Amino acid sequence: VPFESKVIEGHPADDILKFAAENKVNLIVMGSIGARGLARFLLGSVTEKVVRNSKVPVLVVHGE
Repeated sequence: VPFESKVIEGHPADDILKFAAENKVNLIVMGSIGARGLARFLLGSVTEKVVRNSKVPVLVVHGE
């Protein structure tokens, strides 16, 4: 499957969504460490913000 990866500095969730919109991305693939409960509430979750706000499908791969 052909793919392209990019490294961009900035505010992660906002920049991922902006990049996807500007480049007509078909799918966003992101990793998640699986933080739950209070840890996710305190630290925030870039993956969760992207999933909730993306206009294209987001594939989340859970780490161990």
